[in-house]
Amino acid sequence: MLHPIKRTVKRGLQHFAARFGRHTRIYEAPQLLILMYHRILPKSDSRSLTEEPGMIVTPESLRLHLEIVNEYFKTIHLSHWIESQKTATKLHGNYCAITFDDGWSDNYEFAFPILKQLNVPATIFLVSEMIGTSRLFWPERLAQLILTIAEKYPEHWSSSTLSWISDLPVSYVFNAQPPSREQLSEIIDHTKKLKDLDIHQRLDRIEQELQLTDSTPYPALLNWDHINEMVTSGIIEIGSHTCQHIRLNNMISEDLLTHEVVSSKHQIEEHTGHSVKHFCFPNGDYTPEVLKQVKSHYKGAVTTEAGWNSIFTNSHQLRRIGVHEDIAKDRTSFLARISGWM
Repeated sequence: MLHPIKRTVKRGLQHFAARFGRHTRIYEAPQLLILMYHRILPKSDSRSLTEEPGMIVTPESLRLHLEIVNEYFKTIHLSHWIESQKTATKLHGNYCAITFDDGWSDNYEFAFPILKQLNVPATIFLVSEMIGTSRLFWPERLAQLILTIAEKYPEHWSSSTLSWISDLPVSYVFNAQPPSREQLSEIIDHTKKLKDLDIHQRLDRIEQELQLTDSTPYPALLNWDHINEMVTSGIIEIGSHTCQHIRLNNMISEDLLTHEVVSSKHQIEEHTGHSVKHFCFPNGDYTPEVLKQVKSHYKGAVTTEAGWNSIFTNSHQLRRIGVHEDIAKDRTSFLARISGWM
């Protein structure tokens, strides 16, 4: 929790940024703001319990954000902007493109109806080999496992199988008291030093040895029927977010890199019948070799680097501004977030 004085100062800065930020000015050269969302979940939804705070926006907040976006920007499909960059098509003013990473089922449940109602186009980046399955990404698997052990089997924390988790230098003490979402986020952040497939294998081993079963009551991700319905509407475009959400850093092999970048594109196209032109780097990670591969197969790509874009921004290194409930739950904080200053 922020000290009251710091909270007051921060709020004052937000008001200033909201009133005088980049969104309030029209530039000679067109500008593009890309918003990055992940999950859209009501506060009461049980799925939020195993999610990091920086991943969630409520449906009410999403509606507010999009209404504000419509006040200040022309909303645009990402493909329209990238195509205009390449063909020198005239663009005028400030534009905004909405993106969702991962392909969560709640994007269909809660985001899609709002996008349709407000007529706001968006792009959803899909993890192709996980669509239509009950599999979870490793951060969600890890969070679910930690909560299950804390609540039901705290005696397991002494197991050597769990030492790679329980020995982490984090604030949570690994006992019968479940960690907070902030503590889960801290644990996940420390775990990122391991390879993605290695983390999954370690989680598999824990579940097998401790005889823990998957307690997810419904699929976490979209299925192909929902994806095709959204694409057919014309509101949603789809892009690739790899096959298995493997971070494309120096720890990945050349063969796995090619599979993640190229096969994901083909798999999505086979299931939807629509061309996949854009890519999203998992966790924002990429190397020069990764960028070269992506440029060879996609017309554009988005990063997690914060900021706005101009027509001169590299179309394969587009910047985005991440939005989540804790930093953008009212008009002032949202405008401050997109202002380009905070």
